[in-house]
Parts: sequence; structure tokens; C-alpha cells
Amino acid sequence: MTNTSALSKRGPAKRLVSIFFLWKVLLLLLAAFCPGPGYDTSALILFDKTLSRHKTFDDLARYDRLALNLFRWDALYFVKAAERGQVHEQEWAFSWTYAHLLRLTGQLISGDVDSSLQYYILSGIILSNVCHLLSVLVLYRLLTLVLEPQQQQVITFVAAVLHILTPASLFMCAPYAEAMFSLLNFTGMLLYAQSKAVAETSYSSIQQDIHTLSSGVFFAAATLMRSNGLLSGSIFVYDIATALPRIMSTHLSVHDVRKVIVSCVSGTLIALGFVAPQYLAYAEFCNQASGAETRPWCKRSFPSIYSWVQSHYWDVGLFRYWTLSNLPLFLLAAPVLGLLFTSSVTVLRSCVQRPLCGHPVPQTSGTSTPRNATSAVCKLPELALPQLLLAVAATTTFHVQIVNRVASGYPIWYLIVATWLVNTKDTSLTARHSQRAQCLIRGFIMYALVQGMLFANFLPPA
Repeated sequence: MTNTSALSKRGPAKRLVSIFFLWKVLLLLLAAFCPGPGYDTSALILFDKTLSRHKTFDDLARYDRLALNLFRWDALYFVKAAERGQVHEQEWAFSWTYAHLLRLTGQLISGDVDSSLQYYILSGIILSNVCHLLSVLVLYRLLTLVLEPQQQQVITFVAAVLHILTPASLFMCAPYAEAMFSLLNFTGMLLYAQSKAVAETSYSSIQQDIHTLSSGVFFAAATLMRSNGLLSGSIFVYDIATALPRIMSTHLSVHDVRKVIVSCVSGTLIALGFVAPQYLAYAEFCNQASGAETRPWCKRSFPSIYSWVQSHYWDVGLFRYWTLSNLPLFLLAAPVLGLLFTSSVTVLRSCVQRPLCGHPVPQTSGTSTPRNATSAVCKLPELALPQLLLAVAATTTFHVQIVNRVASGYPIWYLIVATWLVNTKDTSLTARHSQRAQCLIRGFIMYALVQGMLFANFLPPA
């Protein structure tokens, strides 16, 4: 309670902002003073189109060096698409919406419709850092809704700090969609949690439906940023599944019918967030009237350019990444994958063990069941479903190493690590968890610093 009161007096939001800026200054200083330009000079070629680029590289101003060192890997696709739109087929694997948002922001900063490439890089850096800060604050607010009052402040504060120190590192500073995805996905979950809070006080309030639909809108926007936003649709599938017993027994009330309809509509919005860019690509590449050769994916039952590009250009598919040469990448992703699986199963299992989620379980005399943050999250166990599906997909289907940055947009694993760290009860189990959490945090900080310098020098992993 002493820690909690001290935290209240100092203002958790102000402390989070201070920690955020200190961490960002450290990362950006490391990036600015990395030698560059890296083994791949494509960023330098795009950044400086003169033939003397290599001779004048050492004379670049420090802020230009920083911008160049954040212009790496997928950022090249996003920034070039912002500059002149998606031209090549493989560029549609990268968010059309995010690229256009970079374009609008770059034009706004420069005050010119035909902005230079540097303005689009700058717009991406600004958007990523602002969105990351906002997502930290949204995550703090979200977790206060899923924890009991006596557990809220310390655990939620630590979890928000963990999001600042995320292994995503410079990906949350560069022109990447990760930070914006985190903000949108956390906001969608926050609105969903608020809809449940409203339901506890007002059984048939229209406000609950508004919050639920709004969460669907934000999940759809997150899906426009990254396709794994689709996984958040599992939250609404959970809601519909919980209503199935009453549907089968024909004991549905008007409230139940409305809940199912609203959940279906919200899930449909998420699906539209994935389908809309696919439709735009279909209209561009599969238009028979244009006279161009029809691409193979146009003839599929579900003509998705995204799945085609991932499979055709990057060999993404079920178990395709399971090769001996990729074993080091699986080892690199193992800590985050382990956390995603462990935290998801912990939350879901605690709910199964306590069927009346969110309600106290009657105790027999002389017995006591310890309560912790994990059981408190059981009020909203469905929030663990998207990250569990992400972990399964990362393990079996896509390039596993990117889970270290993609996981930044999922809240439950932050919460579980924070719980392990804060829970100081003198038992062997909590001691092991606390020690494990401390090792993980040290490892994540070291990884973020090292990976940030590798990123700035255009070196893998990416």
C-alpha cells in the first residue's frame, strides 16, 4: 500500500511520460550515432539521389543521419508508397492505409503536395513516437479496468513501463505501423472493456452497444494497419459463443439477441478492415478491361493479394519456415513466444477453474483460495485469445522473428510479467516467477538496445 500511495501522489501518467521520453532519447541517440549506412545502401540511394552520396555521407547533419538510420527494412516500402503510391505487386503486403497516412502527414508538415522523401520519413517518425506514447497511456487505462482496485496502480504502472521497454525497440520509433497498431488495438480493447463495465451497471443500456461497436471500429482500423488485427475478431466470437447455450435452449432474451447482433456487426467491421485493401488491389490488378495479363491470384476463390504476395515473394505458409537454417530465428523468438503462450493459457485456465468469472467463489470454512491479478483478468479472458492465436500463427506459419515486434500490440503478456514482478509473497512459486520476470526484463532491455543498433545499421533481425 505504501508503493501504491506514493505512485498516486507522483502521478502515474506523468511518471510514464518521463520514463517514455528518457527511453526514447536513449534509443534515438544510439540510432543517430550508429555509423551506417549498412550493408544495404538502398535507403541511402533513395535518401540522397546524387552520385556523390557516399562521399558526402560523413558530412550529413546529425538529424539527417538519424532519419536515414530509421529508414530501414519495411520502412522503405511504407515511405516509397507514401511518396508515389503502391506501384509493384509486392508492395501491397504493406499497409495501404498507413502509407497514405504518411503521405497526408508529410504533406501537412511540408505544406506542399509534392513533398520530398525526407518529409515522409519525418512524418513516420513523429507518428510512431506519438502513437507509442498514447498506447502506453491507453494500456494503463485498459488494465485498470481488468484488475481489482487494490491491484490496479502498481501492476498497471509496471505493465505500462514494460510496453515502453518493448522488444520492438526502434520499430516503435521508425516509419513502421507497429506503434499505430498498438494504439488502435489497445483502444479497441479499452472500449470493449468499458462496454463490459457499462453492462454491470445497466443491463440494457444503449451505451454498451455504442462501446462495443466502437471497439469493432478501432479493431478494423488496427487491421488496416496490420493484418493480424483480424485476430481481435476472436473477442467477438467469444461473446457469441457464450450466448450459444441460451440460443440452443431458445431462452434468449431481447438483451441476448441485441448482444449477438452487435457482436456480429462489430466482427464484420473487422473483416471489412481486411477486405477493403484487397478489393482496391483487385480492382487495380484484375481489371480485364485494362488489357494487362491477369495475375494468378485473381482467379482464386478468394482473390487476396496479401496472401499471394506473402506466399509467392516471401514463401510464407504453413510449416514452410520450419527449416534447420531458420532454427536460430525460432530461438530468438522463443522468449516472446513462451510469454504469449504462458500468459494466454494462464488467463484462460484461471477462467475455466472459476466458471463464474468476475464473481467471488464461495469459500468453505478453514480454506482460502489466493486471489491474484491473473484471476482478476478472468473477467475478460477473451482478451487473451488474440495473442494466443498470434503465437500459434507465428510458430506455424509466418516469419517467426517478427513476433518480437508484433507482440507489442497485445496487453495480456505485459500484465502477467508485471504481476510476477510485483507479487512478492514469500512462496517458492512467486519467488520463481519474480526471478523469471526480472531476467526477462533485463533480457528485453538488452535486446532492445542491441536490436536497435542493428536496425539502425540495416542489419538483421528485422
